[in-house]
Amino acid sequence: MKETLLSLPAHVASIAPHDLAEARHLVASLPGRATAIEYRLDGATERIPPGALVELDPRPAIVTWRSVREGGHFDGSLEEYRGLLREAYAAGAIVDVEQESGLAASPELPDRGRVVVSAHFPFGLRAGWESLLSAMRETRPLAVKIVAGAAHLRASLDLAEIQRRCADGATSIFPMGPASAPGRILAALFGGALVYGSVNRPTASGQPLLSDLLDVYATDHRRTPDALFGIVALDPSGSLSPLVHNALFRSRDLPFLYLPVPVSDFERERPHEIELDPPFRGFSITQPWKVRAAGVGASSEDVSATGAANTLFRERRRWRVENTDVDGVFDPLSDHDTGEGRTALVLGTGGAARAAIVATRRLGYEVGVTGRRDEAADAIASQFGVDSLAWADVPASETDLYVNATPVGWRPDDPPAVPERVLEARPLVFDCVYRHDGEETSTVRAARAAGCRVVAGLEMFAVQAAAQARLFGVEGVTREEVARILAGARAA
Repeated sequence: MKETLLSLPAHVASIAPHDLAEARHLVASLPGRATAIEYRLDGATERIPPGALVELDPRPAIVTWRSVREGGHFDGSLEEYRGLLREAYAAGAIVDVEQESGLAASPELPDRGRVVVSAHFPFGLRAGWESLLSAMRETRPLAVKIVAGAAHLRASLDLAEIQRRCADGATSIFPMGPASAPGRILAALFGGALVYGSVNRPTASGQPLLSDLLDVYATDHRRTPDALFGIVALDPSGSLSPLVHNALFRSRDLPFLYLPVPVSDFERERPHEIELDPPFRGFSITQPWKVRAAGVGASSEDVSATGAANTLFRERRRWRVENTDVDGVFDPLSDHDTGEGRTALVLGTGGAARAAIVATRRLGYEVGVTGRRDEAADAIASQFGVDSLAWADVPASETDLYVNATPVGWRPDDPPAVPERVLEARPLVFDCVYRHDGEETSTVRAARAAGCRVVAGLEMFAVQAAAQARLFGVEGVTREEVARILAGARAA
């Protein structure tokens, strides 16, 4: 029997293999800095012997069957659950035991260094959790873990604060659910004993990639930042902003942290009004909250011109709003030529489209706008005093510049946002979209294949991110520096 000791705090690669072959494949792709592996077996499609898992890798193995009542898939009897734990324990694994099973202090598990006692509350932290935590600690396990659902940003951050108050070197308290990412990251920094991250797919809702926890947020270096920044989005998981801004902070030894900030309702959650220690000092704003954010603070000229904001930042104890997307479109386009005597069509009706309309007009283009909802395009056209084009008429259009300001293209299987028929005339194509993995979007690939000149989304991103960073107090940032960070990440 193989026995391994796990030192705390630990960064745990959490995987949920369907069978032993997939387990081998997943283990081979784990980050080298993972200090343990959790095998979630309640969703396996065939029986996987725990002993075989223990032998797959020299790092400690944590074997888990999460019950239905705690948000998992195991729906067997208590006796079946006991038998599974006994087998995994006998094979030398660390076993994750649900407190509610009544087995947390079982004499069948005498080596308490191989027991994690956990409690999961999918719908939020329940009343009386303090007493529960005390009872779990009394079983003298390696670690105790409480995980609670976080339906909104405030709940996620509150759980991180609870982790800070309860940190004793052997306790983990963190959120799960769509709003959980910032709370999970902060809970890790605030002393969580076990930090779980996914490898290829999350084993719990809202679970970040372990590689991101280690490389982007440096959660293996416990600390309390002086200030927080973040990207506010309905789903910020595809953004490269945390990678770039945290790299910029580290390059200048700034004690800041940049977080993903998922927000499902900007008006209700109002992230800029959340009081936290450390405080939020700035936000990037993206889909779909740019128009809502424009009214939060004192506006710049570009915010007034577009009616949208992609940046909030603190200045003299008050919030200011800015739109660096305008520069993000203007600067790369101006590298090609002016728009004098030329026409442009902007595809989209959101915040990026508004920035594209303002930037292209400043360059001298005669601008039109289109969108999947013709009435939305008509409204934007009326607001900006430009022409609108029916979406159905785009394939028959002829213009010198097409700007994709829709979300289409960030998924690998998305079709090109610009119809291939119009690319035959070889217009200049500007794609505001980029992919998290650094690969070209379908729009850019189609445009290059047709022989068009192209401005890719990462060029826009580099310009606007550099401008944002300067507003956040990071001196001397250039688009070239941001581009180098992105290139380095792709090479790694």
